[in-house]
Amino acid sequence: MVIGMRKFLGLALLTLGLALFLLSLVYMFKTHTVIEVSFVIEPSKKYGPYENGAYHHTVVFTKSALIGEISVEGEGIYFTASGYNRKELKDVYINQNLSFTIDPADDLYTFNFGNTNGNTESRVMFSLKERWINIFQLILGLISLSTLAPAGSIIFLRSRYREPPSDVQRTQTQQKQNT
Repeated sequence: MVIGMRKFLGLALLTLGLALFLLSLVYMFKTHTVIEVSFVIEPSKKYGPYENGAYHHTVVFTKSALIGEISVEGEGIYFTASGYNRKELKDVYINQNLSFTIDPADDLYTFNFGNTNGNTESRVMFSLKERWINIFQLILGLISLSTLAPAGSIIFLRSRYREPPSDVQRTQTQQKQNT
């Protein structure tokens, strides 16, 4: 009965290690909406860079990406993003909608909006999401995989090769010794 319990314990540890690792992979990627703002820009005016909703500092200790969406009603505007890895986002003219991704994103980003060409106001809706990798979740998953799975495998394999003789085999062996 003890050997059967060892097999069960080995399989349970192996399954737990694999399940925790796979669960950490599922929850490793996080996406948060970090800016969701709407504002009106008067003709010949600008909005940003350090006004409400026009800057963001990325998550520290992880690799992240910024996903932005801008919707403009009224006169078109010029948009500029300042920060690391944002080469194509300088003085971009937006008449209706713009979606952009900054990948990889790192450190501080500022966003400038300007209604410099028009004679009417522009209503701007700006949304920014940050997708990042939770490194600590991955580390915990790797630790569980590297400790529980091998321990469970060793316990299971050792219990398979140390099978005690069954009651029938013991009886047959005792009968042979008695004759």
